[in-house]
Amino acid sequence: MKKYLKNISKKLSVHKTLIQNFSYLSALQVINLLLPLITYPYLIRVLGEETYGLVIFAQAVVGYLLILVQFGFNISATKEISIYRNNKKKLSEIVSSVLLIKSGLFILSAAILSLLILIIPKLHDYKTLFFLTLWLCLYDIIFPIWYFQGIEKMKYITYITLISRLTFLVLIFVLIHGPSDYLFIPVINGIGSLLAGVTSLFIIYRIYHVKLIIPPFSKLKHYFADSVSIFISNISVHLYLATNKILAGIFLGLSDVAYYDLAEKLLNLLKLPVTIVSQVLFPQMSLSYDKNLLKKSIRLVFFTTLIGIIVFQFAGDNLIILFAGAPMVPAANVTRILILSLIPLIISNGLGIQTLLSHGYNNIYTYINLQTTLLYFTLIAALIFINQLSVLTLPVVSIIIEIFLLISFFMKCKKLNLI
Repeated sequence: MKKYLKNISKKLSVHKTLIQNFSYLSALQVINLLLPLITYPYLIRVLGEETYGLVIFAQAVVGYLLILVQFGFNISATKEISIYRNNKKKLSEIVSSVLLIKSGLFILSAAILSLLILIIPKLHDYKTLFFLTLWLCLYDIIFPIWYFQGIEKMKYITYITLISRLTFLVLIFVLIHGPSDYLFIPVINGIGSLLAGVTSLFIIYRIYHVKLIIPPFSKLKHYFADSVSIFISNISVHLYLATNKILAGIFLGLSDVAYYDLAEKLLNLLKLPVTIVSQVLFPQMSLSYDKNLLKKSIRLVFFTTLIGIIVFQFAGDNLIILFAGAPMVPAANVTRILILSLIPLIISNGLGIQTLLSHGYNNIYTYINLQTTLLYFTLIAALIFINQLSVLTLPVVSIIIEIFLLISFFMKCKKLNLI
């Protein structure tokens, strides 16, 4: 028995960092999930559906600009930081280069938003809201989560995020009392992001002794080019993930948009183990690819997620009533179909991000994602042509897309002898 416990203790110590990061990331994701659930009922009541919808619309528009500012550094910079985590000079070069590039992309994003506001009258009427919502892009620059993921010290961002979110939560109830207070939402978010960003940069420069330098243009070019393929992949993935609700709004009805939106929220909830494990595992896979660890992680996430899928298949209606009320029960069948896409997604994540990207096959990863996006729009066009586009066929398309992605990643990994 003692020998058995000793072996368990030894195994736990080997993966101590992974377990710690998993715990901190789990806490971080729970914080990010709970906040909207706490504030949503209050905001929708005091602002009204139309005003609240305007705020969400502004966030959605700026969300596209956020992809530009992120530019794939959430993966490429994390990998570089993980590899050179013990080289202070290299870390200073990476951090400085990424911050400079992101700052330039932020200026470009602000210029694009200014142009959109100038040429689209509806945006011009609420230009203050849209400019204030740019905090999303600024937050991505000054809160370098990729650095902490790379060095595998997730406790810092968890604590910082918790303080930032609690500040946001308190200010929401203190400052927002009616529709005319809607501009306080981006202002409050901006204050929270500024606090989080300044604190995280202080930790990087004072505790980890990373210096802000002006890298040579050749280095900036290198890090920019290294992220181009991932940036293109992110655009491809975002397009087919974000388009379903738009299609429902154009071709179906607003109730169908609500059903699909709820199904997507529940999908993201069940996707939580995939997201957390992927973020924790990637720095390790980039530093030293461990096929056995990857297989164990995939199995753990697969069976954990499968339990959630099975539970919803049987108790979906009751869960929907409990969460959103009886009028939203039609969303149960949409969710039942959509969450099946998680099964191929879990394995394709292990093959795509953890295997292809960790081995440096960024261009192959991008090419497969572009193929997937093309297939998505082909299937959608076919459904529209044969008049079969519905709130139930949209999630079926998502399943087909994820299966195609899995097969493509598997075949490419097999060809490259990575599995």
